[in-house]
Amino acid sequence: MTRFRTILLLAVGFPLAAACDEAPAAPGVAVGVNSNQVTVGMRLKITEAGRQKADLTADSAETPAGQTVTALKKVHLVFYEPGRKPSNLTSKTGDYDQQNGMMTARGNVVLVTQGDKGMRTITTQELHWDQRADRVWSTVETTIVENGQTLISDGFTSNAAFTNVQGKNGRVKGVRVGEGGLRF
Repeated sequence: MTRFRTILLLAVGFPLAAACDEAPAAPGVAVGVNSNQVTVGMRLKITEAGRQKADLTADSAETPAGQTVTALKKVHLVFYEPGRKPSNLTSKTGDYDQQNGMMTARGNVVLVTQGDKGMRTITTQELHWDQRADRVWSTVETTIVENGQTLISDGFTSNAAFTNVQGKNGRVKGVRVGEGGLRF
């Protein structure tokens, strides 16, 4: 069984105060404090079986107390696959669950990855990555551009190396659609 590990490389955490304008409590009196963990300048190195799988960075990250899902702002994710150039994803926000290795990127998601005929750019408003299942997908409108060809689909699914990208209900410009759907 493959073990997954997430290593926190660089983080500066600040607990959030309950309210800034409250009067200070008397000595010995407990003060209500929100125990969410807020991280400024977050960076995670994500590994699998001792091999680097991805780098995840965000301007800020917030993990509610007792939870494993971290809310991210200004996300940058780099995927590493042996023998391929790294893939780069950026988005406005996202969520990362350390327990199950799932990430969702939201808001102006742009993913640049190596395609069969050059660099491939995938844009959408929401994109999911399942580290353990080696799967990347979207269920909303997605545009895929490679070598002057454009595919607009109602989502897509792929492996993390992006060697098996499949769109759903595609509208194309310069891409041939065959039986059983469309493939890059």
